[in-house]
Amino acid sequence: MRRFILFRIAIVSVLVSTIAMADFDFDVQGQISAVDNEIKTITLSGPGGDLVIKVLPYTEIKGDDCGVFGQDIYGSFSDLTVGKFIEVEAIPYGGYNAYNSSNANAINPRTGLPNDMQLTAKEIEWKCRPKAY
Repeated sequence: MRRFILFRIAIVSVLVSTIAMADFDFDVQGQISAVDNEIKTITLSGPGGDLVIKVLPYTEIKGDDCGVFGQDIYGSFSDLTVGKFIEVEAIPYGGYNAYNSSNANAINPRTGLPNDMQLTAKEIEWKCRPKAY
């Protein structure tokens, strides 16, 4: 009986720690409308306005299915050009703590995006195949 109780406590503690360590990120897709090489940002235009995304030195930039045998290729900031359709995994600019009550107004509940419309990219990916034309 005692082992069963200890086992239940261990399971609950693993579940709680997993939830606490979950990160808060966004998946955004769109076409690049502007690239600022000096401050390393890209801009995605959409019906709700422009979305500015900061690209950091450790941001993973890659092309999906671009290699000879369909493997991913890794790129750099220079591969991000105007007109390229990308998918970005990003966090709100400057970081975000979902458990901090002072950040409660930072996210627009209607859109699920930051109110200042700025994000920091964790990963940027574009698809090489298939293409519409």
